[in-house]
Amino acid sequence: MPRSRRRVALASASTATAALAAVALLPAGTSYAATFGTPVVVSGSNASEPGVDVAPDGTLYVNAPVGVLSNIPGSPSLVFRSDDGGSSWKALPSSLKANQPGGGDSDIAIAPDGRLSETDLWLGDSTVATSKDKGETWTAQPVQGPPVQDRQWVTAVSGGRVYHVVHQIPTGLWVARSVDSGLTYPQQVVAATALDQTGCVCPPGNIVSEDGGLLGDKVGGVYATSDGGVGFYRSTNGGLTFTNTRPGPASGATTNGAFPVVADGGNGKLAVVWQAVQGNSSTVWFTTSNDFGATWAAAKQIVTAGTSLYPWVAYRGGKIAVSLYHTDANATPDTAPAGAQWFESYLESTDGGATFSALQAADSTPVKTGPVCTGGINCSANRELGDFQQVAIDNAGKAVMSYVHSIDNSADTEIRFVKQA
Repeated sequence: MPRSRRRVALASASTATAALAAVALLPAGTSYAATFGTPVVVSGSNASEPGVDVAPDGTLYVNAPVGVLSNIPGSPSLVFRSDDGGSSWKALPSSLKANQPGGGDSDIAIAPDGRLSETDLWLGDSTVATSKDKGETWTAQPVQGPPVQDRQWVTAVSGGRVYHVVHQIPTGLWVARSVDSGLTYPQQVVAATALDQTGCVCPPGNIVSEDGGLLGDKVGGVYATSDGGVGFYRSTNGGLTFTNTRPGPASGATTNGAFPVVADGGNGKLAVVWQAVQGNSSTVWFTTSNDFGATWAAAKQIVTAGTSLYPWVAYRGGKIAVSLYHTDANATPDTAPAGAQWFESYLESTDGGATFSALQAADSTPVKTGPVCTGGINCSANRELGDFQQVAIDNAGKAVMSYVHSIDNSADTEIRFVKQA
């Protein structure tokens, strides 16, 4: 089991706007600021890269990997549940996942009936699991699809259909379909090849779907390219065939230092964000689609000052929420000065992405100080924040975020949750 970690007192202020100076956004950006409740510690265990999901009944889930094959014979990643809107969290039992390999990368998807589907990487493949009782018990098996896997994600629609994307080195991004709520994936299709990625042998961003029936589900996901752009694979026939489009055109920037992220607002409406590093700057780019990625609006920058890291996006009921780690220092994440303070930060749009609110801190406590290494397994230090943080929008239209806080700026970390007031 992960070792217990000590915790620090959380900030008691209900707002954290003073912790982060406003930065340059779109010229027409609105001036209001959101408010946030007191951050809550979800876990002090040795876990990172927390995902956050909202069930149809309002139940909240956070999932987090513990380290690939960190225990033998089993190393299941962690899943936490909140039944009170995020005020308190319960670690869910591993059940039949307990003796399965995993712990590398993890993700969960929630079907319209509340059933959970999980994927848990162990490099050789991924352990997949499903639960119909809010994670109290699980059914699991350790072989999802093609061998030699890297960074997988899942998304679910009705009828037990779950879609799973994985980077299979070196053939590309494979999308698989399950019809038993994510326990087996008999349908396997290459959605984006290394050629589609313009030679970028790198893992995908997340995957989204819209319910259309067995032969009509829309499925799509984003990925970085080697030419400074972002690609999108899309299917309108339940993952049987795919075409590729470009939310982000080629540029002089580097876009594979962080996962690009797509959010589905329903009825074909998508929003995509990505991090672009060029010269001594790291900015956030954004675009939308109204036809499930067949065409895209012109991409634009929504955070330009300071240094941005690991943006995520959620889209629901016309609201687009973007969260990221941010520091006022003008640098790249890897070259940020020793005194640079990183904050879990937030901005939003209520007009389909035409304008955004000012960027602000959602938690007044810095998540880390100094540079952040974005080189993955090639990093020797400064990897406490992992590779992403996440935002979702709950059933009341409030943004909810999960992220890592580095205690004393060390490898001693905790997972935190904060909710928009």
